Amino acid sequence: MQILKTLFTVALISSVPFFSQAKPEPVPVEAWADTMQVRDLDMSPDAERMAMLMRRERGGLPELFIFETSDIRGTLQAIQPEGLVPQSLRWANDTFLIVNFYFQTENGGRPVYLSRTASYNVKTKEWTSLIRTTNRTSIRDTGGNIMARLGIGRVVNILADDPDHVLVAHNEERGSPANYYKVNLEDGTRSLVLKGNDRFSSYIWDRSGNARGAQEYDASNVDIVSLARVSAEDEWKEVGRLRATARDDFAVLGFFDPDKPHLATIRSNENGSNYTGIYTVDIRNGKRELIFKTEGFDALSVIRSPRLADGTKVVGYTYADKKGTQQYFIDETYGPLHRGLQQAFPDRIVRIERVSEDGKTSLIYTTGPQDPGSWFLLKDGKVAPVITASTEIKAKSLSPVEVITYKARDGLEVSGYVTLPNNMKGPFPTIAMPHGGPWVRDEYGYDRWAQMLANRGYAVFQPNYRGSTELGKSFWMAGDKKWGHEMQDDIEDGMNALVERGIADKDKLAIFGWSYGGYAAYVAATRANDMFNCIVSGAGVSDLTRIRGGLSGSSFLRLFQKPTIDGVSPVDFTDKVNKPMLIVHGDFDTTVPVEHSRRFVEGLEKAGKDYQYIEIPDMGHSPLMFEQNMQWFPQLFEFFDTKCGF
Repeated sequence: MQILKTLFTVALISSVPFFSQAKPEPVPVEAWADTMQVRDLDMSPDAERMAMLMRRERGGLPELFIFETSDIRGTLQAIQPEGLVPQSLRWANDTFLIVNFYFQTENGGRPVYLSRTASYNVKTKEWTSLIRTTNRTSIRDTGGNIMARLGIGRVVNILADDPDHVLVAHNEERGSPANYYKVNLEDGTRSLVLKGNDRFSSYIWDRSGNARGAQEYDASNVDIVSLARVSAEDEWKEVGRLRATARDDFAVLGFFDPDKPHLATIRSNENGSNYTGIYTVDIRNGKRELIFKTEGFDALSVIRSPRLADGTKVVGYTYADKKGTQQYFIDETYGPLHRGLQQAFPDRIVRIERVSEDGKTSLIYTTGPQDPGSWFLLKDGKVAPVITASTEIKAKSLSPVEVITYKARDGLEVSGYVTLPNNMKGPFPTIAMPHGGPWVRDEYGYDRWAQMLANRGYAVFQPNYRGSTELGKSFWMAGDKKWGHEMQDDIEDGMNALVERGIADKDKLAIFGWSYGGYAAYVAATRANDMFNCIVSGAGVSDLTRIRGGLSGSSFLRLFQKPTIDGVSPVDFTDKVNKPMLIVHGDFDTTVPVEHSRRFVEGLEKAGKDYQYIEIPDMGHSPLMFEQNMQWFPQLFEFFDTKCGF
């Protein structure tokens, strides 16, 4: 019950430093293997209540807790339908909380997780289905009365203009297009808003619950076409398209100005620009107007008002830089508020999660390298902590992160992050940890794997190698067909830069990656330069011939990805491995099938190499559960401590 005790410790923030100046306090492997104890904390619009998902014990399932902001100790209560596990929550209004659940069953001997969605009335303490399944019996309906009553639809829109209803999508039959219903939060009655069809794959809704945007697949050109309309009575008009044969970005972000329904807001790299900007498009004539762009970085999205009654009001924009996602506010209230909070919480990322209807109370969330996640209440000019996401992992156990830039051997500038063991002097034994994807990026902030390794005295390097996204189109495309070549050079060149700066010990280097990072680890094991003392690969691709058709089953993504995937297939070079390896893979991985690791291991076995292989039953592409992590985290620590010569 340590989590509950922590919740009751409420004190005002003072000028006392948040971080310890001592050597990192060791954290047990069980704590790292666990997921966050608290998540999805949200405040009701009247600021009288908060709700959150919290686990009472290590490895336990999350429960739904509701409490009053004025009396946490006296009102904290668990609200949990038997047999259901809450996944997410949000307030729809002062009375109703929307909760998504799952329950576990089996199909063909494999675990299957099925969803349920319901509203909870905090005054009557009653649950209401937000789509009831009544037309058949199947594994979706098993589990007793409460499950049969709780809906399987998903909420796609909170209606700012109609707070007593929400918009729910529901697939009446497996594989059929979803129908969309306006559902009453109190009694579950519903009315059909839009009937699903095979033409459109998704919709974008305005604040009143009207479908204003949609996507259509153009099979003849292999394009995803974005359409929009001024009102539900108007014809759909094309406003842009994403071409599988090109590498431009296009997305409709939404319809945010109710006084100008003819304007859609999009993200695009117009006129061949290397970086994306945010534009408005006049649906009537296609005219575009730039509303936000940064020099040398990609614009990402809009920031909507944290006050529910404001609905779709835009208060700012987000963009990417070398550090990560940044916020730029245009609102005269939230801009100064955010700047003040950022000054109060240096070296942390600050988000204004929710603001009460009267504007007097704000729920603030912070995170950073030495902050796994913390919630605060701001009221009457004072800030008070509510709870942290992890009570077992303290700030004094965590390490700072530095953003670095360096030149790759061909002159390309690359950025990355290095996590340095707190209050310890280098050079350090250093672990390269390239991200997965590869079409994503790492960001400055809290990374559990980087922190757990730094806690044991290792520096951790996370490069945004070429091919990473959000750093411009040219940088993204620089990774095309460079798998195991220049993309791999970027990782090694970053490690050499750390050696030159006195951070990394050149005789104590390792690499550990998952997914594409696991592929990079396989490549590192087969390269002739012997940079790394030891290698850890998780869920890694070993054979590019198995994925050259793309990593996805959709025809669009297959064509989109196919020209970018080419390079080294490390499974062909297992005889060249001469350093110890630890390999981890889930046997239920549908993203990178386990055969990739099994074949690599077969090659190692035939060649008599030094390796350890851990195959985790029923695990998909990523280790998400405590029990799964405990099947390889202890071995990971032992491997680095004993097999790498550190």
